[in-house]
Amino acid sequence: MNNLNRNKSRKTINGLLSKFLLTTAVVAAATSANAQKRNSFQYISADFGGGLHSIQYKPNDGSRKGGAGMTFNLGYRFFFNDNWAISSGIGITTYNSKTRYNQTFESTPSYDSINQLNYEFRTYFDGFKEKQKAAILEIPIQAYYEYPISQRRFEIFGKAGFKVGFPVSSKYKLLKGSYETRGYYPFLGHEIYSPSDTMYVHGFGKYEVDGEKGKMKLNPVNLQLAIEGGAHYRFNRTIRFSAALYFGYCLTNLHKDSTQPILNEDYEYNGTMQSNQIDRASLMSLGLKAGVVLDVNELFHSKANRRPKF
Repeated sequence: MNNLNRNKSRKTINGLLSKFLLTTAVVAAATSANAQKRNSFQYISADFGGGLHSIQYKPNDGSRKGGAGMTFNLGYRFFFNDNWAISSGIGITTYNSKTRYNQTFESTPSYDSINQLNYEFRTYFDGFKEKQKAAILEIPIQAYYEYPISQRRFEIFGKAGFKVGFPVSSKYKLLKGSYETRGYYPFLGHEIYSPSDTMYVHGFGKYEVDGEKGKMKLNPVNLQLAIEGGAHYRFNRTIRFSAALYFGYCLTNLHKDSTQPILNEDYEYNGTMQSNQIDRASLMSLGLKAGVVLDVNELFHSKANRRPKF
């Protein structure tokens, strides 16, 4: 079933990419005649922003809360005419979330090699909080459209397309709380949880967390839907200032399949993202950003490619 779901997901992504590339080709063809009549022009940009940037997932036994993040991007736009362009570049975006496990427990079938007995390794979580943080290197490919208003002093713009993301850093940290480990032996009919019980030496007992950290293992590549809209203010021929609202959503699964519990019988903490607590993880961003845009042709004094004067 998981393979069928993954195959369907790949087909959906391939279909979206095909439609996007086809749309881009149509736009390029429609504007090529106009572009041939005049020289094209190019922009470079830098922007910085932030907002709600969450790692999205639904744990089986706990609850998740989204967090804030930041984004920094360098961009490039190649215009086919006065309105349409292809936009690309490179950027880095951070994402955060927190998981809380309160009055919940997980059970893992285990084997007692000392007493040669099957038992259940049980972990009870109380006020347990884990924070996840990821930094994603993103490369966008988007269709871009802008329209001048107020005698070209102000312009509104929008762009839509996809981003290919590569995790460059992904970590978790235990914030606070405690957990208690116990062993349930069917032939006894009850749990063993006393660390002083010499017959069942498995470290059963209660433990407090103290800021333990670890790395998260995410799928190495992801595909995101990326939409943005905003306005420019033209300071002069070369420089524009921009402000925009942006939205992004990851279409692929960040979570690597895992059958491991959060905490196994060897007291190895796997973390939420490496456990069987979740089946799927994604990214979502919604925020505001501001930046500066430079006209490459003006910057390098190419008069032949100048846009009309405002």
